[in-house]
Amino acid sequence: MRHPFLITLACLCLFLMLGEHSAAFSKTQEGLMKGEEQLSPENLKLIRKLGPEAQSALASGDYDAAFTKAKTICDLAPNVYEYQFFLGNAGFAAGKMEESIQAYDAVIRLVPSSKPQLWQRGLALFYAKRFEEGVQQFEIHQTVNSQDVENAVWHLLCAAQISDVQKARKKLIPITGDTRVPMSQVYELFAGRETSPETVLQAAAKTSGRVKKEDPKYQLQNYYAHLYLGLYFEMQGNHDAADKAMKYAKQINPLPKSNFMGQVADVHLRLRALEAKQKRTPASGATERVPK
Repeated sequence: MRHPFLITLACLCLFLMLGEHSAAFSKTQEGLMKGEEQLSPENLKLIRKLGPEAQSALASGDYDAAFTKAKTICDLAPNVYEYQFFLGNAGFAAGKMEESIQAYDAVIRLVPSSKPQLWQRGLALFYAKRFEEGVQQFEIHQTVNSQDVENAVWHLLCAAQISDVQKARKKLIPITGDTRVPMSQVYELFAGRETSPETVLQAAAKTSGRVKKEDPKYQLQNYYAHLYLGLYFEMQGNHDAADKAMKYAKQINPLPKSNFMGQVADVHLRLRALEAKQKRTPASGATERVPK
C-alpha cells in the first residue's frame, strides 16, 4: 500500500529479534518479548533457531517453508503479536488465506488497537472471498491512512463482489492527495471517470529529470500500473487481459520476495490458476495446495 517499505522493516526487525543468541534469555527473563515470559528455555531456543530460518525462507521466496516455520513458532508462543504478524504475512505469501487471517486476528486479539493498521488483513480477506469483512477492514484502515488510492481500490474490489461495479462505485472512498505515479490515473479508472487503461500505462512510462528508466522508482510505478490494471480487468470480467497484466507485473516486479505488495501479482496468479483447475476438475474432497 502507501508504505510498502514498512513491511520489509517489520520483517527485518523480527529477524533481528529472533536472531539474538538464546543465552540472552536467562532465568531473569532479560530480553524476553511480551508473551514469551512463560516459555521454557528449550522452546525459546527453538524459536531463536526457527526465526532466522523463517525470515530467510521468506526472503528467498520459499513461502511454504516460511509459513511452516512461523506456524511452529506461533504454536510455541501464541501470545507474541510480532510472531503472529509474521505468520499472517507468510500465510498470505504462501496462498493460505484463512491461516493468514487467523494470524492477523490473533494480532488484533493481542493488540486491539492494531486493527486499523492491518490493511494486509484486508487483502487476505479479499482473496479468501470474505468480501463484507474486507470492506470493513479497508474502511477502518481509512481512518489511519486517509489518502491512499490503493485502500480505496481494494475497498471497491470487495464492494463490487457484494453487489456490482456500478453500485460499488457510488461508495468509492474519496481520495485527493495520493501523489504517487500512477495512482491518480488508477483511481480515475476504477472510479469509471476514465475509460482507457492506456492512461495508467502512459503515466507510469513517463520519465523526467528526477525519474529515469533505470531508476527503481520507474520500475516500481510500472509494476503497480500493471498490477492494478490486472485487478481492474478482472473487476470488469476481462479475465484474459487480467491474466496478461498480472503476468507482466510479476515479470517486472522490482520488489524483494519478502515485500508484501511485491507478492500480490504472484499470489493472485497462483490462486486464480488453482480456482480454474478446481472448476475443471470434479470435487474429490481432497485439499489442493496452491501451486508455486
